[in-house]
Amino acid sequence: MEQKLIQKQFQKLLFTQTMQESMQILQMPLLELKMLVEKEMQDNPLLEEDIQQNEQSTGVSGNIDEDSQPKELWVTKPLSLHEHLLQQLRMSSASSEDIVIGEEIIGNIDDDGYLKASAEEISQSLNADVQKVNSMIQFIQGFEPAGIGARDLKECLLIQLGIKGKKDTVCWKIAENYLELCGKKQYAQIAKLLGVPLDTVKAGIVEIGKLEPKPGKLYSVEPNPHYVIPDIYIKKIDNEYYVAGNAFDIPVLKVNTSYEAILKDKNSDKQTRDYIREKMRAANFLIKCIRERQKTIHKIVENLVKEQDEFIEKGRSYLKPLTLKKVAQAIGRHQSTISRAIENKYVETPAGIYAMKEFFSAGIPSANGHSDETQENTEHSATSVKMEIKNIIDTEEKAKPLSDQKLQKILGEKGINISRRTIAKYREELKILPSHLRKT
Repeated sequence: MEQKLIQKQFQKLLFTQTMQESMQILQMPLLELKMLVEKEMQDNPLLEEDIQQNEQSTGVSGNIDEDSQPKELWVTKPLSLHEHLLQQLRMSSASSEDIVIGEEIIGNIDDDGYLKASAEEISQSLNADVQKVNSMIQFIQGFEPAGIGARDLKECLLIQLGIKGKKDTVCWKIAENYLELCGKKQYAQIAKLLGVPLDTVKAGIVEIGKLEPKPGKLYSVEPNPHYVIPDIYIKKIDNEYYVAGNAFDIPVLKVNTSYEAILKDKNSDKQTRDYIREKMRAANFLIKCIRERQKTIHKIVENLVKEQDEFIEKGRSYLKPLTLKKVAQAIGRHQSTISRAIENKYVETPAGIYAMKEFFSAGIPSANGHSDETQENTEHSATSVKMEIKNIIDTEEKAKPLSDQKLQKILGEKGINISRRTIAKYREELKILPSHLRKT
């Protein structure tokens, strides 16, 4: 066989240590950032508070009274399993069409984390290609928690082993072929069938024992509320929206320039100069990362004000379809940067406090069939559709409650193209009973 040397050009993003640190700071909630700044000020003698900048800086785009920016903690409810999966789906790079399929798949995952509908059933419900459904099932099986979306125990264990990089190992082969023998503790029989020592089989079973057979159970118990701090505020003054950052007592930092004299002093020893040089680099890097974090979050929220003005003013039922990709293009950032920047961040709006992730939602095609992102004006967000279903049911005749089929017809007349199965799923997520149980 003739060997040839072929030169190919390709792009590859390499994450350096500094890039990773910068991303971590971008992703930090406000309280973690405050703790980091306090620790760095203790550890780094070159870092100090910029008193003048602290007095001048309000972190406000516009004139907002500082007293109107509360710093107290706010109570929020942790995400359910389905909410956690939906957030991962909407933060992914999936197309609008795939997100609709993904939402249907997630709606059929039970509290233990298992998918209870076949690809064919989901395909028929959405009138979608079954291969696309299968592809999205595999895609969702890569979400957290590990093992989610499996059809049975074997698949659940194999997904987790695959994530751990243990494909084709002894524990993989046991999970794939000998779970029944494993349950009967016939380890010697398994060793014989695999042609490996008994101790190897026992070690593989120990590894399987570390896996989670019910990956959804961590979300099945009603969690305790926890506190959050708004990272940014959206205020309406004289019919205009203004965006303000929450300083949360985080000081504006600067580098103590008096140490520069030691660097310039030729009589100072090398070890001291190296120490100061390293601390100066670290201080400048931290200051740069914090400024970039603030700038990125501010730009994102300014764009959200533009795209989701009705949601900000009136609440969830007015949420429009919006993707990470669209915001990334609007503010000149990478999609992954937007994803990290909105992680664990909260915004206080005139309509209440929301996680920044809530401003993003997939589009459900309107009756004209458009589902492309360029046709967002013809789409409805999943959240707004849920609110529409709730509003219709709230105003129905109590003696003649509307069936899911009738809800589908009413929504269709409003230009919302949605399957009965999806209506049933949304109704269940809203904790609304079926029509025959709502009759009074």
